[in-house]
Amino acid sequence: MEKLSNYQPFSQLRDEKPYTFDRFVRLLLSIAVLIGIIWVVRSLSGVLIPFFLALLLAYLSEPLVVFVQTKMRVRHRGISVLITMMFFLSIFAILLWWFIPQFISEFTRLIELLKTFLQTRNYQDFIPEKVSLWLKEFFVKERVNELLNADNINQAASIIFNSAKSVLSGSISIITAVIGALIVLLYLFFILLDYKKIESEWASLITKKHRPLVTAIADDLKKSMKVYFRAQFTIAMIVGILMSIGFSIIKLPIAVTFGLFIGLLNIVPYLQIVGFIPALFLAMLKSMETQQSFVEVALLILLVMAIVQVIQETILIPRIMGKAYNMNPALILLSLSIWGSLMGVIGMLLALPLTTVMLSYYKQLIVNKGVSESDNPEPQVEDVILPETEPE
Repeated sequence: MEKLSNYQPFSQLRDEKPYTFDRFVRLLLSIAVLIGIIWVVRSLSGVLIPFFLALLLAYLSEPLVVFVQTKMRVRHRGISVLITMMFFLSIFAILLWWFIPQFISEFTRLIELLKTFLQTRNYQDFIPEKVSLWLKEFFVKERVNELLNADNINQAASIIFNSAKSVLSGSISIITAVIGALIVLLYLFFILLDYKKIESEWASLITKKHRPLVTAIADDLKKSMKVYFRAQFTIAMIVGILMSIGFSIIKLPIAVTFGLFIGLLNIVPYLQIVGFIPALFLAMLKSMETQQSFVEVALLILLVMAIVQVIQETILIPRIMGKAYNMNPALILLSLSIWGSLMGVIGMLLALPLTTVMLSYYKQLIVNKGVSESDNPEPQVEDVILPETEPE
């Protein structure tokens, strides 16, 4: 499989050559351009993020559009794009249809079990002592009577009014999200419709002087994304299956759905840790239903996640990802934070490809640019992160 075999870890990017005036100016200009790009992205994030999301989805969907055109013999480009979009929307709708009812059902069961066990003392056997004391303190009779005096009723009315405002603003947010999704779909349709033309002609917008460098960066980023998404999606799918199997073995509620959800989070490095929060919810549900210790169930979930994580780090990543992104974990987390703050979830998805390309071109244009401009009239793109096809 393809991998970025020429990539060097960040620790090896330190340069032993003295900084010349040319290199200093080049570094200053690079920083200024980067700051300008960040400022533009942040200022226009509301407009740019839907476009970038559509661009990313178009890049990922293009192979399927080509497949529909060539293998299914649908020659009309527009019809092929519509078929592709309907295919992905159908998969998304099926997943929602499968997941949401199960989640609502399990959440309802949890509420019913909580009401039932609060009326008995048996819950103390499997609910942690601190949680038990808090529930007792909250639901004691004196606390209820205190809540029913006039001042607190007025306060409660104010809270209800504020809650109603929150519901209204939440409804507006939902409508805004739906409109945003429709805008992304429109962007996606028109980008896919002219994808070949955009891919072949965008470089003509760049001046001849900078065209070789910019096109090389774009090609390098494209290859880097191809390697990253192919490998990361494969790893995420395997992790989701392993998680589903592990959760089924310990008989966790909605084991398959939750395992696949963890696999989906795994597309972004280290984001699967967030899955431990809903895991605690499922652990509470299982402990109430089976009267098993909450701590014991939580430890079993943690054990399953730890075993799958070890398999991922020792087997899946070395064999599938190889050394394509052999970066320090601290640098990975930093890049996720920076790109995530700039572009949200899209930035987190693209964080590693973008950071890898930036480090490579920093080494090429700043560190290794030791020769004069007369010897290199145009920027050359060599010894950069270029994925190579190697026999497996």
